[in-house]
Amino acid sequence: MPSKRSPVPRPAPTTDIRLLDLMLRVGVAVMAFVAGAWWALDRIVAEKILTCLAMPTGIIWLLLLVAALAARRARRSDLLLAIALPWAVISILGNSYFVDALSRTLEDPYRNIDPLQSEPMEAVVVLGGGTSKGGNGRVQVNTSGDRVVLAAEMYHAGLTKTLICTGRRIAQLTSGEGQDPGEQSKLILLALGIPEDDIELLDGRNTSEEMRFLGERFRGSAGIGLITSAWHLPRATRLAKKNGFDPVPLPADFISTPDEPATTARLILDCIPQDGSLSTSSKLIKEYLGMLAGR
Repeated sequence: MPSKRSPVPRPAPTTDIRLLDLMLRVGVAVMAFVAGAWWALDRIVAEKILTCLAMPTGIIWLLLLVAALAARRARRSDLLLAIALPWAVISILGNSYFVDALSRTLEDPYRNIDPLQSEPMEAVVVLGGGTSKGGNGRVQVNTSGDRVVLAAEMYHAGLTKTLICTGRRIAQLTSGEGQDPGEQSKLILLALGIPEDDIELLDGRNTSEEMRFLGERFRGSAGIGLITSAWHLPRATRLAKKNGFDPVPLPADFISTPDEPATTARLILDCIPQDGSLSTSSKLIKEYLGMLAGR
């Protein structure tokens, strides 16, 4: 009898082909969404959406989505969970709505305070952290630079005659000779027209040390203002009171946005994870970690 030949198995599609197919499908879906935004809203809105998705966070977010879809197609529930978790973390922490909500938990007590409507004070303390040195060696304000600008505004408004700039650099984190944060704040205040005789410097490598030194100087004193970022004020004032120093909170550099209705374009953009939102989330989470550590 003639021997039966075993059927030759048909080659299964390779993983590479399946992955490329998924990437193509996601890419088409993204471009269709962008085209819809162009048609329904405006070209500039579509360009901003595409720019957000082309940034590192946007690319990683989309690649994780493709990987999750591939794991689902392969029925690998363990792999799907391992991919879905970081995708969800980026989706939440990189979302502007989450950042705004988280910042409000820290800033809400100070949202109705306008430092420029305060009563005159004996002195105003400006916490370091609002300045940096640029690549050209010039001292400049950074994302928290509103601290220094607000101090200058209060001085020129006649609300104080003495500004105290805090902050000393951590030697282990710097190379060579550098300027302390307090010195950098002073240089910018001088450039903003504040007389040198009305600016004082005070040490402190972090908020805990700054509040300890301020407590030693102003323990039991009234009429001393404290300028720092609104999201940093809860921890700063708690540490101040722990050291017998009860300052007047003067919020600057708010992260939370005004209570205004958002447009459709804004809603779409704010739902896409972005680098800046991830950075801000990290900053806010660091505040809560500092509170838990009592620092």
